[in-house]
Order: sequence, then C-alpha cells, then structure tokens
Amino acid sequence: MRRRDGYVYLVFVMKDQMKTILVLHNPKAGEEDHQRKELIHAVRSAGYNCVYASIRKQKWRKIKDDIDVLLIVGGDGTVREVVKHVLTRTILDKKLLLSLLPMGTANNIALTLGLPATISELVVGWEIKKTKKIDIGAVKLPAIETFFLEGLGYGILPKLMREMEKLKTDHLVNAEEEIRFALHTMLNLVPVYKAKRGIIEADKKQVQDNFLLIEIMNISSIGPNLTLAPEANVTDGIFEIVYVTESQRDDFVRYIDGLLKRKPIKFPGKIIKGQHIEVKWDGTWIHVDDQLIRQKRKINLKIDVRTQILDFLASVEKN
Repeated sequence: MRRRDGYVYLVFVMKDQMKTILVLHNPKAGEEDHQRKELIHAVRSAGYNCVYASIRKQKWRKIKDDIDVLLIVGGDGTVREVVKHVLTRTILDKKLLLSLLPMGTANNIALTLGLPATISELVVGWEIKKTKKIDIGAVKLPAIETFFLEGLGYGILPKLMREMEKLKTDHLVNAEEEIRFALHTMLNLVPVYKAKRGIIEADKKQVQDNFLLIEIMNISSIGPNLTLAPEANVTDGIFEIVYVTESQRDDFVRYIDGLLKRKPIKFPGKIIKGQHIEVKWDGTWIHVDDQLIRQKRKINLKIDVRTQILDFLASVEKN
C-alpha cells in the first residue's frame, strides 16, 4: 500500500475485503424500527452483509470476528462511545475499519472528515479504496488517563455545557434550533464570564494570559459548530491550540453574534500548533470531547498526540 496526504491506498478491491458491516445506531425516540430497516436495506442493497445493533444496548460491544466495518450512525457523542471501545481492543483482535453516518446535532467530526449526510452517498464512498488514518489526543490527569477525538478545552465551552444541562430544550424541534439555542446561551455568557489565568506550553512555544477560552483541537469545529481551527488536519500528528484572551472579549461577542445573524466574521482567537502540550489553568472545569471533568485548581494537564490510531473510510470526493 502507498501513503500520501493522510490516506492509505489499498491494492485490493474494497468490496472483496469488506463483507460484513456492523451498523451501530443511536436511534431517535420512537423511530428505531423504521431507521433500522432503512439502514439495513441500504447496506444490503450495496452488496454487503449487514448486522444491526442499537448503541443503547450493551451487547453491541461483543463484536464478532466476521465483522469488517463498524458503521456508526449517530452524533459526536456516539462516535466517542464507539471509539472508546475500539481503543480497548488488543493487537491480536481483528483490525476494524470505521465509517460514520452523522445523525446528531452538531456532527463536528463528520464535518471535518467531509462525510455525506445520507446512507446512499456514504456506501458509494466505500468503493473508492482508501481510508483516512485519524489521530487522537492522549490526556493525563492526576487521577485518570483518557483521550479525545474532537478536542479538549477550558473556559467558556465547559461553562456553556454546564449551563445547557440546566436548561429545558424540549421545545427545540431540530438540530438547527438546538445549535442556535446554544449560540444564544453562549452569547449571554461571554460578556460576564470571568477570565482565568493560564499558561499554554506547546512544544517550545509558551503563551501566558487571562483567557476566556483555550481549546486543543484535533478537528476544525467544536460545540455548536464553532469553526475555531479551519485548517485542522486529523491525520497530520499536530494539534491546533486555539485561545481567546480577556482583551478579545468584545471581538468574541461580535463573532458569536455574527453566527446568529448568519453574517459570520473572522474568528478573533489566535492559534499555535504543537504535539506535546501542557496547560496550567486557574479554574476547575474542563471538557474532553463532550465529557465534563472537574479538577483541582492549578493542575498541570499534559496532552500528547497519538498519530494515525483509527482507520476511517473516506468519502467520495466531489468535483
């Protein structure tokens, strides 16, 4: 096989290699049976064997040896849940390819990977004979070690996540409304959020300031579709460290307001890059992907890149 541009080009025909697809589905309430039938039909119509499992039932983790591809059908949280299990597999276990059909709210991972939103387009992409090898972040906290696929951050995004847990969202009817509701909530938080002192060390670079936001990004967007690192490349072994300081508060407010008015302006934050990162933060809450973690104040957090850990099937490139 040959590597270039973060892809692995396979020398065999993919359909001959991939025979059985395990659909790991996070179904919407009341629609599981209809969605299940539609997914199975689409996979079988493309010429593959299909096994279905709901992500809400524990037995999906018992992946049989005849499975070649895990098709994740859900949002970013569902992707993390599947990846967390995949990372527990040993070198003696069969290597699994991953595919993703986005069905969540933000779908930031699918946006970064450029994946289609329909099952019919996705299965066509399985024919193009290449996979994308994805980096992850390894995180060391005093009590635990964990990982991130999307990003890790301090400041306003953990605050937003905590606030959203308190608010009622039953009246929101679709993903667009949920994202706009989150942006409205964020717009109210930024003017009053107390900036925290922090130190960022990335390889040989260091930044010290009072920060509203620090995000170590593996993908281009995070949270309610905030494109903070548009040039992020999930295959290059480098993270984008995005930050917004106290002095940029007004510009940050205008940025969020522009998103809500559908008149986006340039993101005011700054970016440095690194592979080995350490953050000192005078606060307690962080997020690791969609997980909130409360830590002791002024704990040093170490983050390293683990390169090309996951194999995602790429999509068809549009002309």
